Amino acid sequence: MLASLDPPADPAIIFYRGAGAPDTTIVATDVPEQVVRDCRVLWISACALAVGDTADACFTWLDQRGRAAHTIIDLDYRPTLWADRADARRAAQRAIDACTVVVGNRDECEMAIGETDPETAADALLSRGVRLAIVKMGADGVLLATEHERVRVHPLPIDVACGLGAGDAFGGALAYGLLQGWPLDRVGELANAAGAFVASRLMCADAMPDLPSLTSFVLDHRKGSAA
Repeated sequence: MLASLDPPADPAIIFYRGAGAPDTTIVATDVPEQVVRDCRVLWISACALAVGDTADACFTWLDQRGRAAHTIIDLDYRPTLWADRADARRAAQRAIDACTVVVGNRDECEMAIGETDPETAADALLSRGVRLAIVKMGADGVLLATEHERVRVHPLPIDVACGLGAGDAFGGALAYGLLQGWPLDRVGELANAAGAFVASRLMCADAMPDLPSLTSFVLDHRKGSAA
């Protein structure tokens, strides 16, 4: 993978996957079925659905889950990994129909369900049986929607150093909040803050915050806003 920080907030990414790339050769039996059924979170990136044995494995695991909570698809659309947008949409919709939570930005929602408006996209996802639809809106924050509740979380003001890894941080914090059983607004605030934390730093995995660091980050921004 080659990433160009131009612009830093939305780096251009080029993937090269040669024949037999390790991340395309995972088979369903690599993970025991009981583990798949019993794990409290199954998170699948749509990138994994693009090619190879791994795509088949992911769909097998989704079937094994039986749409148990929390089964999550991150729409994470990378055009260079797919033959075309229609192929990506077919795979995304198949996964959506097996998941309880869907996460995507506006472009990814358009790819998957043909909607870019956050509210309309959330409606479309919920109509397919999703229990929690999350639409990331960049500088406009994030929308979290269930059948009975909608929350918009405003972005934290930061100087973006590198957008790489922000989505991963968002996802990790989201999973943590869901497992804690927190209210929707608290889950959204933590996930949004985690993404902002990583985006404000140059590194990716090395910049992932622990909970105390993230709590301090949020408190510092609240103090700055109140000043």
